[in-house]
Amino acid sequence: MILALAPMDGITDLACRVITKKIFEKHNKNPENQLILRTEFMTSDGYIANPDKVIKHIIHTEYENPLILQIFWWNKKKLLKTALDIEKKYWNKVFWIELNMGCPANNVMKSWWWSALLKDKESSLDIIKTLSENLKLPFSIKSRTGLNEEDKKAQMNFLIEASNFCHMITIHARTLKELYSGNWDRDFIYELKKGANKNCKIIGNGGINSFEEIKSKTKNLDGIMVGQSAIWNPRIFTWYSPSLQEKFETILEHISLLAKFEIFISDLNSQNLWKNKIKPKLKEIESIDIQKNYKKVYYTPLLFRKYLHQYLKNIPNSKELKELCNKTKDFNQSVKNIQDFFSKII
Repeated sequence: MILALAPMDGITDLACRVITKKIFEKHNKNPENQLILRTEFMTSDGYIANPDKVIKHIIHTEYENPLILQIFWWNKKKLLKTALDIEKKYWNKVFWIELNMGCPANNVMKSWWWSALLKDKESSLDIIKTLSENLKLPFSIKSRTGLNEEDKKAQMNFLIEASNFCHMITIHARTLKELYSGNWDRDFIYELKKGANKNCKIIGNGGINSFEEIKSKTKNLDGIMVGQSAIWNPRIFTWYSPSLQEKFETILEHISLLAKFEIFISDLNSQNLWKNKIKPKLKEIESIDIQKNYKKVYYTPLLFRKYLHQYLKNIPNSKELKELCNKTKDFNQSVKNIQDFFSKII
């Protein structure tokens, strides 16, 4: 069964992906389960105009394979140019390339590209076919059940046709209109699996809160994707339930790796090494000395807040730590605050 970490803008960076995979490898007991990671999605328009500004979204290590690189935009020529360039640079380094046709992140929703892809299904199918036929790497798409309830039938027909050109289709079980609210329509995804090309894997996404739900809601699908629930519980892809001590250790490892990745990105920017070091080794990043590069981790406490708030879910009396987290801008002080809190409850 395919278990997938959903691509989340500003969340599923290198540090997040590595932490999730390490936990999966340690606690997965079923060799038939496969964890697939995805990068944050990257605009092809930005990549073509100035790759140095956006390539950090797809920076990855060999450890994260199998990894899917996500791109988005509406222009076929720019999408194809981006995909072919990525393929050339990362051939045999990633699992496949994916077109994101269904992510309502705020910075994406300000543009019209996503709704345009869902509305103009004929043009979208042409884009899918063009990318699929010109890439050597496998190609997949991620979408939703449609624009609204009335669009679902047309969307089903579109996805069934698209399955002839895709190695995999992942569907978030809500419409564009519903965004992150409303009921999950998993029956839509189960029906899609019945009608789709048998060579195309169908993955369901949305509303999964535990590994038990992964097992019960997979049904005829090839796998399940998890997003929000995986942020605070990266062990969701296994049966394993962690102790407070293990949660504490994961938090410290995550903030440390996030800081090291920030240093790594800073060095790439300052030394203009993008073209030579876009495929780092995980050991290269993990070996970075944070204290020797302390001035470069200015943003780490700010970046880690969103993760820490999620990690602290269901942990009693964590409000004070959350408040400290919101005020603290110093990396060492942030680590100390975390250590002090857990020393009282472990």
